[in-house]
Amino acid sequence: MRWSARLTGVPWRAAPPTGAGTDEGAPSADGVVVPGPRDPTNLATAAELLDLHKPQNLREVLNRIPAPVAVTYGPLHQLGYANRAYRELFGDRTTGLPAGEALPELGTMGVLALMDQVIRGGRPRSVKARCILGLTGNRYYNVSCVPLGPGGPGDTGDTLAEGPPAGVLIFAAEVTDQVLAAARLREAERRQREAAVTLQRSLLPQKLDQPADLRVAATYQPGGAEAAVGGDWYDVIAIDGGRTALVIGDVMGRGLRAAAVMGQLRTAVRAYARLDLPPHEVMRLLDGLAMEIDANQIATCTYAVWDPQRRTLSYASAGHLPMLLRCPDGTVLRSEEQNGPPLGTGDGLHVSHTLRLLPGTTGVLYTDGLVERRDEDIDQGLDLLARTLTGAVGAPEVICARLLRAMGVTSEHDDDVAVLAFHLPAEEAEEKAEEESVAGAEPELDSAFPEV
Repeated sequence: MRWSARLTGVPWRAAPPTGAGTDEGAPSADGVVVPGPRDPTNLATAAELLDLHKPQNLREVLNRIPAPVAVTYGPLHQLGYANRAYRELFGDRTTGLPAGEALPELGTMGVLALMDQVIRGGRPRSVKARCILGLTGNRYYNVSCVPLGPGGPGDTGDTLAEGPPAGVLIFAAEVTDQVLAAARLREAERRQREAAVTLQRSLLPQKLDQPADLRVAATYQPGGAEAAVGGDWYDVIAIDGGRTALVIGDVMGRGLRAAAVMGQLRTAVRAYARLDLPPHEVMRLLDGLAMEIDANQIATCTYAVWDPQRRTLSYASAGHLPMLLRCPDGTVLRSEEQNGPPLGTGDGLHVSHTLRLLPGTTGVLYTDGLVERRDEDIDQGLDLLARTLTGAVGAPEVICARLLRAMGVTSEHDDDVAVLAFHLPAEEAEEKAEEESVAGAEPELDSAFPEV
């Protein structure tokens, strides 16, 4: 219909008062008044804006629109007209009063300030999904305010010369169904996220094994409300010969599925750890299992075994981020050895590496949520983590907390994070000897651990 195009903000020329000696706009075929020659001095009231002297006019068109529409005039936004849909929603309204009195619902929605902007700037303004308490209960509307008269959109004259718009047309499009559907979706996502977090936490170890010769702590921080829970996990497993297995892993993906796959892999790691296999063999078995669980789901993992008798740490990585070690003198080393493919790819080309740790060494295993940011290269996060670890001292649980703070991980973080820290205490005699020995002693490493 031709009148619908008029609601986008094209200004309407008011009909002059009866008896005025000016040219008058002629009605079109559908009854809508077509603007005649400009005469800003006649743009005075809503009655004139709506050309109330004609039987077929904009007022009648607006009254047939099922959406609420109101028209105001003047700088005080005096009510000139409210269509049938508006009155059915809010009840009768008294014309001639300022909008603050005649249309209090607009003040509640914050639309009055918007109307001031329309008068000052001569351009349409709008707000979305505003809740309106009408006669039929709570409804939601997108509200648009369109200037009427000179200075409005479509006016080809000089706005400054003509003055501000003579009035404002308020048009409300109902979006209640969309808003309620979005709210139901958010609630469903919230419940699903809570279920995933509960499952995730239940699958993580409730209490870590604490070897007599190695201090260990771990933490898990789920992502914020806008982030779906992932499949990050950690574990500490006591195995034969007084040895301890340290595990960190991350299942790609989000939600319940990722958490469920994580639980299966963690259970399998605990079983494989007791077979007394080298780390790369554990990775090979996990790779095959990951393919059986879900051929489309991959995971990364680092599996390490601490041997207190030999004071060695043997480990293998399946596509996971590098382990960081802080030496007794504060130097931080980063593993850059051959990193096997992620679990679930079927390649199985994993390699074990062994290094000897000096008393006082601290190590950190972590998932990508700790160092990866959308607007930064991951190497920047790794460098920041290494610098933070350089000055991180104290028990492993203190180190975990400090790393989370330094890396900006909060309850609103956009990804979940797992951190596993371990520390090899220095014996008193060794500690004193180290202070008297040559500074800068480092772990005896293979060539894969360069200094950061």
